[in-house]
Amino acid sequence: MGVVGPATVVSVAYVDPGNFGANLEAGMRFGLGLLWVVWVSGLLAVAVQYVAGAVGIARGRGVLELVGGGWRLFLSPVLAAVLLATDMAEYVGVIAGLHLLLGLPISAAALLGFVDVVLLAALADRRDLFAKVIGGMVAAIGLSFVAELFLIRPDLASVLAASFLPSISGDSALVAAAIVGATIMPHAVVLHSHLAPGQSRREHGWQTVVNLLGASAINASILITSAYALGGSEVTLFEVPRVLEPLYGPLSASLFSLALLLSGVASSAVSVEFGVVAVKFITGRGVEAWRVRLGARLANLAPAVLAMGVAGLSPLSVLVYTQAVLAAALPVVLVVLWRLSGGVVSRGLRLVVAGAAAYSAALVVYSLI
Repeated sequence: MGVVGPATVVSVAYVDPGNFGANLEAGMRFGLGLLWVVWVSGLLAVAVQYVAGAVGIARGRGVLELVGGGWRLFLSPVLAAVLLATDMAEYVGVIAGLHLLLGLPISAAALLGFVDVVLLAALADRRDLFAKVIGGMVAAIGLSFVAELFLIRPDLASVLAASFLPSISGDSALVAAAIVGATIMPHAVVLHSHLAPGQSRREHGWQTVVNLLGASAINASILITSAYALGGSEVTLFEVPRVLEPLYGPLSASLFSLALLLSGVASSAVSVEFGVVAVKFITGRGVEAWRVRLGARLANLAPAVLAMGVAGLSPLSVLVYTQAVLAAALPVVLVVLWRLSGGVVSRGLRLVVAGAAAYSAALVVYSLI
């Protein structure tokens, strides 16, 4: 049974630049203290994505096709916020990756970032090849961080302890919420339901477990790398390679920069797919993928350049706040999924979906008080 399929496409959303930002920030500020959040969120993501795909398989249509136009007024602002937040995170990743690898100025990297998904958009109608290209990028990102861990050599006992001993504070709640928003992605939940019809239930389950647990391991690797290499420091995303290089050699800096660029490019292709179904739901009309990307990028161009190139705002701050937006939108998407999953999956899985919604909402509220 193959592991490449709709879940492979969806899994890249779980290793997008927002994950880099949230997990790097967590490691720098709180060491391994939030590693348990990564694993809990990853396990919840497996269950939630399984339910999303199962709904698509059982109903033969995706979530946004099933809820109908009566939900348009309520869901449209949420979907628009999710589309812009995901694109901003991916755009920041592409800009940062091009800046670090090629030495381009922020403004030039921002303009070049407009063409980051041209090739992948051209592959969107060739589903098998599209999934393999995406899967190859996820594998490259994963191998980059396996190599980083080999270079850093973290203490296994400390990693295991942090994985199973929960702790949180008012200071860490916002970053924890960002990890949730970056791990259980609302646009990935929606998209999976639209990609899964036509699959067998067994194949869908196998691919979801393998791909999303793999993505969770990559997220944990990012946080562990940050905790050991950057813990206690205050560096921007652009400064991370310069910190890694003298400590662990030039390979560590290059691997990080390459993984960040691949993350932005690959996840951009996924958000385009989500954008197509979201815009069709909002407007009631079909729209071409390049128009979705152009609209989102034009909306984010000025804010991204002003924030990073003019105001000097840390890209990590931008990424963390985009993921907090996704965490705030997640309960809405999960409530819709829970409603549609009746009679499709077991009561236990439906309870997991409801629990994930409550978990995300509680972290967001806690981070605001």
